[in-house]
Amino acid sequence: MDLGRSSAVDVPKGGIPGETSSWRTLPNLLTALRIVLIAPFVYVAVRGNDMAALGIWIAAGLTDTLDGYFARRLRQSSQFGRLADPLADKLLTGAAFLVLAAFRSGLSAIPLWLMAAVIARDILILLGSLLVYSAARNSGFRPTFLGKLNTFLELLVVTWFLAATRVPLLATALDALYAAALISIAASALDYLVQGLRMVWAR
Repeated sequence: MDLGRSSAVDVPKGGIPGETSSWRTLPNLLTALRIVLIAPFVYVAVRGNDMAALGIWIAAGLTDTLDGYFARRLRQSSQFGRLADPLADKLLTGAAFLVLAAFRSGLSAIPLWLMAAVIARDILILLGSLLVYSAARNSGFRPTFLGKLNTFLELLVVTWFLAATRVPLLATALDALYAAALISIAASALDYLVQGLRMVWAR
């Protein structure tokens, strides 16, 4: 969920100076914890325990903030972390939209069309990264304003939705948030498409 990181899965040509090849670091432990938190989040969200889901969601966000902080502070950046961190973010966000849209029988839910757009964008970016790497041996997608904005809006939608189940007044803004998120999904996906084509043409 770190807005300063690329929304694409980077598969660079080689290691970055200063990176460790070991995966046994505190930042990677926090990244693994974020993945582990997906299961309890799904469990409570399916059952409509939205305040518990919100607490787990916030805890997962904190692990993302802390893993970046400790990677810099302790100089524990690693090749594993560079790949696992954005993957963990996508798994958590995708799971959140999936369960809050498609597995809320009899409960308030995020629109299915927004869930489909979120998951489709992530899949297309992942496949695009692999195709660009295959064609140009480079998938160094850089974070952009549109990518950061989309990440922020997706996180905000989940947070706002879960909070709105306890504070109904917040629900009045959900439709506007859904629309803004959909626009940012389309714009950021196009942005990454342009980046990918430039990398292929520049090889």
